[in-house]
Amino acid sequence: MPNTVIIPAIEGESPDAPKKFRNIDNEPFDCTWDNILYTVQPGEMVVHQRPIVNYMAMHLARKMYKRKALAEFVGTEWEKANANIKLFDPEEELKLQQQMVADNFEQPKTETVPIIPEEKKEETAKEDSPFKCDKCEFIAKSKFGLNSHKRFKHK
Repeated sequence: MPNTVIIPAIEGESPDAPKKFRNIDNEPFDCTWDNILYTVQPGEMVVHQRPIVNYMAMHLARKMYKRKALAEFVGTEWEKANANIKLFDPEEELKLQQQMVADNFEQPKTETVPIIPEEKKEETAKEDSPFKCDKCEFIAKSKFGLNSHKRFKHK
């Protein structure tokens, strides 16, 4: 099975750029890269070069899926040793890898803004507000808001 790349190369970015890897397994993970042993404890996040992070994610995902497939197999040890068990699943391994490197991809922070129905907006707006648009009767909360409204709505 070919190696998988979960964090692709970005144009202009060095391959030595630091990337984050999180051990999502419940066991310590050991791997060797250039005769250097890397050990990552469960839940620990480490920062390494992009190729090392891709390598770690690929091998930990394969280890986790293989352990899960063997655990789900019902039978004796002899049957398990001689059975034809599928010990890899590219889709499942990709999902696991994405969880391991999710810290590299910033999730946009969403603010929850209460939605006020149109009737309530009209009731709360002041008719004699000093920040009222002279073209469309829009009522802004501040001078900055009124200027922004004019700039984008009335070009």
